[in-house]
Amino acid sequence: MSVIEIVSWKAKPGVADEEMQVALAAMVPDLKALPGFLYQSAGKDSQGRWVDVYYWDSAKDAHASNELMADKASLATLLALVEMDTICMEVIEPLQVSSDTVTLGKKDELC
Repeated sequence: MSVIEIVSWKAKPGVADEEMQVALAAMVPDLKALPGFLYQSAGKDSQGRWVDVYYWDSAKDAHASNELMADKASLATLLALVEMDTICMEVIEPLQVSSDTVTLGKKDELC
């Protein structure tokens, strides 16, 4: 069963949605090269907060991805657009999915 990593943040003033979308898309090739990466999607809520959802094979893969991405130019480009003190990260083991139910789950968060 995969785990979910949710990362949210606010963009710096003046950053256009298109800039953020380009930066997020530029990270995808680097993410695809990481162990356990399944897929990612991003959006923006009604409060202007960006929400990026990643699916990983395991919580270990999700946590390891932070260190593995740390030196990537694609991440640096994204972070240049972000108000750093607004970043929130959570790794969640699903309790329910559309095709199966899991009896135990866990949530690690850094907010």
